[in-house]
Amino acid sequence: MNNSILDKLEKFIEFDNKTKSSHWNLYLNSNANYKNPFESFGFGSYSKKTLFKSFLHYIFSILIFGNNIFKSETYKNYKIVFDKSKRQITIDTIRHIFTFDLLKSINPPSNVCVIGDGKCNFVIGNLLTFPNSRIFSINLSQTLINDYLILKEMKILDDTEIQIIENEHDAILENKKLILIPSHLKEFLLNKDIDLFVNIASFQEMTIDEIENYFRIIKSNNPLFYCCNREYKKLVGGEELYFDSYPWGNITKKFNEDCPWHQKLYQVKYPFIKKYDGNIKHCLIDYSK
Repeated sequence: MNNSILDKLEKFIEFDNKTKSSHWNLYLNSNANYKNPFESFGFGSYSKKTLFKSFLHYIFSILIFGNNIFKSETYKNYKIVFDKSKRQITIDTIRHIFTFDLLKSINPPSNVCVIGDGKCNFVIGNLLTFPNSRIFSINLSQTLINDYLILKEMKILDDTEIQIIENEHDAILENKKLILIPSHLKEFLLNKDIDLFVNIASFQEMTIDEIENYFRIIKSNNPLFYCCNREYKKLVGGEELYFDSYPWGNITKKFNEDCPWHQKLYQVKYPFIKKYDGNIKHCLIDYSK
């Protein structure tokens, strides 16, 4: 494996540490084996498919979401890609399938930015749903490394299609499909003509200052913004985050409601099905107006 991408990302870990919330100081501490795709670290699951696992996920998915999820074209597309690499579709993937079923109704974006992907669930879905778009993925460097190793394991993208941003003033190179951005270089995303920003369950794990910085960046691009996060969350360090208090600005949301596919989860231990720790809301905003 060409390690130049890993080397570039690893050198930025110490810089990203300066803006970590207490949540990420706990989950991505100095002992975290972030190069192991099978470890969760609180940002999703990645597991190999077996007959038994497939049966369990199928049953639990029906109990929570019903049968219609399996009829979705998005689901079928994910399944083709996941089956090729023997990756199991989990509840994290299913939440993204519902999300892309919603997003595919918008005009196909040329540039998409996901803030805080996990286990490449969003990147893969975007490649399937908006194949002609360029993807910007910004995250902590340890998480980007974990995502990159999954992309390699699943043979999703070649290294020649991936660019690592190393400076806020870097130019986007030609023919790059995926742009990986360490979180401390977020200013790079200012005024980049990004049509769609997406944040799924990661604002709820940041500091308030980081959230405000991301909103400033989002607004500079005049995009559509899809946001799905906990209505209220208190982190281990005491930081309190409120969905309704994010710096949305004086703008009307296209919709603003409880997220129907992000209310219950399943697990392979008792109780097998339970509610998330807090209510999760989602909304879509058009900042171009």
